[in-house]
Amino acid sequence: MDTRKNKERLIGRKAYALLLVLGGGACLAIAMQGLLSFALPTQAGTSVNNNANEAKEEIRTAKIVNPFDGLSLEARAVYVLELKTGSVLFAKNANKKLPLASVTKIMTTFVARDQFSPNVVVTITRDDLMADGDSGLHSGERWRLGDILDVMLIASSNDAAHAIAGFVGANGYPDETHADIARANFVHMMNEKASELKLDQMQFFNESGLDVSFPHSSQLAQVSILEQGGGYGSARNVADLFAELWKKYPETIEITAHKNARIISSDEIAHILPNTNEIVGNIPGLVASKTGFTNISGGNLAVIFDRGIGDPIVVVVLGSSYKGRFDDMQKLVDATRK
Repeated sequence: MDTRKNKERLIGRKAYALLLVLGGGACLAIAMQGLLSFALPTQAGTSVNNNANEAKEEIRTAKIVNPFDGLSLEARAVYVLELKTGSVLFAKNANKKLPLASVTKIMTTFVARDQFSPNVVVTITRDDLMADGDSGLHSGERWRLGDILDVMLIASSNDAAHAIAGFVGANGYPDETHADIARANFVHMMNEKASELKLDQMQFFNESGLDVSFPHSSQLAQVSILEQGGGYGSARNVADLFAELWKKYPETIEITAHKNARIISSDEIAHILPNTNEIVGNIPGLVASKTGFTNISGGNLAVIFDRGIGDPIVVVVLGSSYKGRFDDMQKLVDATRK
């Protein structure tokens, strides 16, 4: 009886020991599974977080890259303005007073349009044709003011500028014998307009921007020739003026966005005129442009273009070279679009 009980006790103890072993392994397996279930998501989460951080770093780096950095420009002064927000995208010597050359004709256009309707008739005189350059105008030829402004702007015609200044400066009644007085009056109006618009660096000596020469007596009593530009201003001034002209009289400067134009005078004489802006076809969304070049000023160029719908940009380059103004402008436009 005792022997039987002892055997049963021995069997029970062995079974209990086996259960302990099996139970411990199961617990260990469960514990290991639990540890893995915590470890694996943590590693995956770390990987996701690392990727997110890297993406944020790339975005942050992209934001601080300035597309204007490293640009090699010939121009002495540059100004790039976003008209929608008034933000200055890039500037170099923006307030430096420099000769404008034919960029002066932007102000000539502004004053003429402020004073007269584009439908009044302007007659070309022999005196008008004495200016440097020949744009194919004829003495006695009659023009609508709007059309002769087109000639002046797209071909940078000095003859046209003379005719416009003589007409407007004489209040619409030009007299060839008093042409100089009329043009002097017109230049006075240009300077008044600059003051009105608070363009502090702008100053004009003629309506075309041509360099002017006059005798100058030195301390040695030797007479020499002193030269100065026909108009002066800063790159910022030009940008503000061009933008104001475009806002007020957009149809007047629309011609300057074309490679060439066929313009017919009131006497039915057709004139085929190329744009002096050689890169007019290389600027997508071009709205307006005006060139300028003289020995004193070097190469100047101002443009307005749409970077996108309702996103106009004005860019001004002053004091470059004849070809450099176009290269500089192309680089600036491309950087702006980035």
